[in-house]
Amino acid sequence: MKILPVLSRLALSLKVELILLSLYTCILIIYCANPNVINPVEFTLYTKYLIPFGFFIWMFVSFRLTLLITKSFPLKWLRINEIVQNPAGILFNQIGLLFTFFLITQIIIAAVIASIIVIAFSSGFDLLKLIFQLYFIYFGLPYIWAWFNGLFVGIIYTYYSQKKAILLFGILFLWITIMFSMEYHLVLSSIFIENRWPYIDPIHSLTFLMENVWIKLAYLICSIGVFIVFIKIRRAITSCVISVIFITSAMFLTHYTPSQLQSAEVLLTNDLRLYEKIKDKVHENIDPTENWRITGVDVDTQSQYPIEIELTLDNKDDLIRFSINEQFSIAHIESENGNLEFKQTGNIVEVEPDGVQSMVLHYEKTLGTSFYSLMANAILLPFEANWYPQPTFSNHYTIDPFRNLHVNFETKKCEQVELVVGEENYSWKGDRLDCLSIIKGAYEQIEFPGTKLVVYQPFLTRKKNYVELKNQLEVVRDETCRLFEDIKDTDYCTSYIQTISIITKSMSAEPLSLYDSTVSNGNYTFYVNPFLDVKYKPVTAHIEELSTFLIPYRILEEEELIFFISQYLIEKLDIEPMGYLEWVMKGSSIPSDGWINYTNLTIEEKEKVLLQMVAGMRGVD
Repeated sequence: MKILPVLSRLALSLKVELILLSLYTCILIIYCANPNVINPVEFTLYTKYLIPFGFFIWMFVSFRLTLLITKSFPLKWLRINEIVQNPAGILFNQIGLLFTFFLITQIIIAAVIASIIVIAFSSGFDLLKLIFQLYFIYFGLPYIWAWFNGLFVGIIYTYYSQKKAILLFGILFLWITIMFSMEYHLVLSSIFIENRWPYIDPIHSLTFLMENVWIKLAYLICSIGVFIVFIKIRRAITSCVISVIFITSAMFLTHYTPSQLQSAEVLLTNDLRLYEKIKDKVHENIDPTENWRITGVDVDTQSQYPIEIELTLDNKDDLIRFSINEQFSIAHIESENGNLEFKQTGNIVEVEPDGVQSMVLHYEKTLGTSFYSLMANAILLPFEANWYPQPTFSNHYTIDPFRNLHVNFETKKCEQVELVVGEENYSWKGDRLDCLSIIKGAYEQIEFPGTKLVVYQPFLTRKKNYVELKNQLEVVRDETCRLFEDIKDTDYCTSYIQTISIITKSMSAEPLSLYDSTVSNGNYTFYVNPFLDVKYKPVTAHIEELSTFLIPYRILEEEELIFFISQYLIEKLDIEPMGYLEWVMKGSSIPSDGWINYTNLTIEEKEKVLLQMVAGMRGVD
C-alpha cells in the first residue's frame, strides 16, 4: 500500500489541476449521458465541443504529473552514482502506473456514460458494448494522445532543455489547433451543430470506425516521432524543421484518405442523379422475358465492377429482357463470344444473346446512393431493392407531390431469403437464385428460434423486445387476415416470420411515409429514420405502432382503409400510440369529420365499419 501515500502527495500538489479535471469530467458525463437525447449515439455529436477542451486539460495534467515525478527522480545523477540498479526502469514503472490510473479513469467514465444511455433506452449488453467502443474511439483515443503529448513535453523539460520543451509544446499546440479546426470546423459560424446525420448516420461515423482509429493512431505515432527527433537532435531549430515536415506529411496523408464526408457528398449527388433520371419517366408496359435464370453472383466493392451477375439462358431466343433498380447501371455484358449488345432504359435492360448460353453482367463502379449504399464499409442491398435482374417489371421509385423520392417497390416473392451480413466480399454459384440480401456496416445480426434479425446498431435493445416485436407482428397479421378474407390465402397470412430487418432510411427521404416497410413470404423490412424519437422506449415498441399501418398498406394499398385499420388495431391490441399515425396522415385526403366520427366509435363499431368498407371494395351489398 506504499502507492497510496505517493498518490496522496501527488493529489495535494495538483489541487488546481484535479479540480479543473473533475469539473470537466462532470460536464462530459452530463452531456454525453443525457437521457433525453433522440439517438443513443448522439454523444458523438459533442466531440467538436468537448474534445478540444478535454484534450488540452488532459495534456496539462499529464505534463504536471510528469514534472512532479521527473523532478523528484534525478535520472542522470542516479546513473552516474549507481545508487540504484536500472533507474530508467523505475521511472518507466512510475510513469506506467500513472498511465494505468488514467486508463482506469477513462474506463470508468465510458462505463458510466454507456450504463446511463442503456438504461434510458431500455436496451441491453450489445448497445452497452457499442457505446463503450464509441467512447474510446471518439474520446478515449484523443485523450490518450493528449496524455502522451504532455508526457513528452514534461520529459524534455526536465531531462533535456526547457527551451526545447517550449518549442515542442508550441509545435504540438499549433498542430493540434489546426487539426481540430480542420476536423470539427471550429469557426464562429459553425460552433453549433447544424447537421446531425454526418455523425450518426450509418454511412458515416459508424461505418468508418476503423479509419477513425487508424487516423488517431497515426497522430499518436507522429507525436512519438517528433519526441524522438527532439531527443536525438541537439539543435533546436533543426528539430523544429524536421518535426514540422513530419507533422505536415502526416496531416496531408490522413486528410486526403477517403473520408466519410466525401462519401456522403457522392451518395447525395447520386441521389440527385437518380431523381433527375426518373422524374420525367413514362412507365411503359414492357414485360420482361423468362428465358433466363441467375446462376452466379459476385459482390466486391473494391473491384472495378462491384457487382457481377451470371445469367444462364434456358433456350435460344433473339432477345432477353429483365428489370433492375434504376440506381444501378450496367457497364458491359460479357459472353464466351465477347461483349454483347444491350440497351438499358430506366429499369429495363434488353440484351441480344447472339446464340450464347450464358452471360455475365458487369455493373459500373459506384458508391451507390443513400437509399442503397455500395461501399467497402457500408453495403445495403436488401432483396427487395431489386439490385439483381428481376423477371417481372416493377416501379421501384415514386415521386410524391412534394418532390420527395420514395422506394415504392413490389417485393419479390421468396421461398427463402439468403441473408448475408458483415462479409467483405460475397460469391454465389447455383442453379437458380431465389432472394439474396447483402448487408454490411453498422448492423448487428441477432438470431432466435425460427427468426433472424438485422438491426441498426443504435437501435439495439434487449432480446426479449425482439421476441415481443415478432409476437406483435404475428398478432397484427392474424387480425388483418381475419378481417380481410380475400388475403387469407396469400403468403402474408400463411408464412411464418423468417427475417426482420430494422435498417435506416435514406438521407434523401421523408422522416416517415407509407413506404417505410415491406413484407414478402415472412420477410419483414422496416426503414427507420435514424433520428426516430426512441427515448424511454426501445425501437421495437415504435415499430409495433408503425406496423399497424405500414404492413396493411403494403398488402391492401388503400390509403383511407389502412388508416382506419391502424386505429382499430392500436385499440384492439392495446398498443400505446406515440403519434406516428397522426404524423403520416398529415396531408392525406381523409375528411376530418369522418375520421373524428370513426375514432369516437367503440371497438366493436369500428370493426363493423371496416367490414362494411371491405364489402364495398368487393362490390358486396
